[in-house]
Amino acid sequence: MLTIAVCDDNPQFAHQLTARLRELCAHILPERVECRITAAFSSGEEVLRYLRESSIHILFLDIDMPGMGGFELASDLGSRAPDTVIIFVSAYDDFVYSSFEYAPFRFLRKSHLEEELPVTLRKVVEKCMMDSETVTVHTLDGELTLRLRDILYWEGEGNYYTVRTADGEAFRCRSTLSAAEELVAGYDFFRIHQGYLVNLEHIRAVGDDGALRMDNGTTLYVSRRKLTAFREAYMQFTRRRLTR
Repeated sequence: MLTIAVCDDNPQFAHQLTARLRELCAHILPERVECRITAAFSSGEEVLRYLRESSIHILFLDIDMPGMGGFELASDLGSRAPDTVIIFVSAYDDFVYSSFEYAPFRFLRKSHLEEELPVTLRKVVEKCMMDSETVTVHTLDGELTLRLRDILYWEGEGNYYTVRTADGEAFRCRSTLSAAEELVAGYDFFRIHQGYLVNLEHIRAVGDDGALRMDNGTTLYVSRRKLTAFREAYMQFTRRRLTR
């Protein structure tokens, strides 16, 4: 069950958006996807109070609000509710570039809501479903199921590999990196050289020399042989993120 919420200090617009989301959830999403639309929130403080007891998977968030604005709330959610997917909604196009700092899923213009909302909802639900995808690995201590989104990279060494996760854990497994590569085929992972298979979602920066700065601060290097293919794969991945 996906919980979807709207936060906007304009009650008329909040009602309009909430009603439209209910309609779209009933008509354009696959039957296997169950969604619950909460009553609209009028402030960031209301959202935070709600999150003390419940979770929000998708939040349509106004930027320009009195008190706690959308950017401030998004920053707070980064630590309090990192799994909440944020879609900024604003009447001001000038906010679009400033919003990138908070890594929103998308930026919706209120003046183009009717044309942009259906595709945005489909795409964000697809993302949430993908984020719940898991993989099972056989560690030296037993079987373990991990969410793909939580894996930073796989580090191979002969007939063993280590899975490193976003929360700093490491799990050693008796298997090859090639086998791991098969497990995540079709997802956003790339084998940068013989010893590393990285999650493109967790790359913070890419250097001209193929140095990858990962979210945990580790620097990994793409082999020269794979550099061209990596750049193409990463460009396609980035393009999907910007246009989804």
